[in-house]
Amino acid sequence: MDPHLLRILNASRKCRCCGATFAELLSLSCDRPDICSEDLIVQDNSAIVAENGDILTEDFCRLGELYFIRAILTFPVANSAGAEFVLGTWANLPVEDFHTYLAIFDGQEEELPPKRPVWLANVIPLHEGKPAACTLVMRSEGQYPELDIAEPGHPLYELQNRGLTFEELLGMLHSYGHDIPSLVYDS
Repeated sequence: MDPHLLRILNASRKCRCCGATFAELLSLSCDRPDICSEDLIVQDNSAIVAENGDILTEDFCRLGELYFIRAILTFPVANSAGAEFVLGTWANLPVEDFHTYLAIFDGQEEELPPKRPVWLANVIPLHEGKPAACTLVMRSEGQYPELDIAEPGHPLYELQNRGLTFEELLGMLHSYGHDIPSLVYDS
C-alpha cells in the first residue's frame, strides 16, 4: 500500500485550509442538492411537514415538485484493504417514495422498502457530466440510505465498482478544498 495512503487512512491529521482534524479517511458531505439556492436556509427536519413551499432541512429538501433526501455515495479505495471514501449527497426521488421515507424516518413505518430508482442530485468532482441514475438502498437503524450508480456506461459506475486510485482520491479531496500536503506529508 502507498505509504501516503496509509498515512491518510491511519494517522490523525489537521487540514491547514479548514482546521479540521481527521483521524481516518475523510468523509465529505454536500449541504444541499445542486439546484437548491444558497439563499435557502437550512431548517430543522420538522419543517418539511410543518411548512409549505420550498424547504431545506438537514435531511430533506422540497423544491416545487421536486423531492430530495440525504444519502451516501461510497467509493472503495483501490489497494487499501477495504477502505471506502464516503460522500454525503442528495437523491431526487418520486413524491410517493419521499413520503414513504419520511414515514420510516419518523418511526411510523418499520419495514424498509425495496431498492428504489432515484437520481443523484449533486455533481461529483471526478465526473462533471450528465446526472447519474442510481438505486437507493435503504439501511437500518437511522443510517442514511446508500446510492448505487445504476448506469453501467456512466463514469461514476466504473469508479464505484473498481474503486478510486490514490491519485483520484487526492483529486477528490482537493476538489472539495482540502489541503492535500497537510493530509499526506509530515508538517
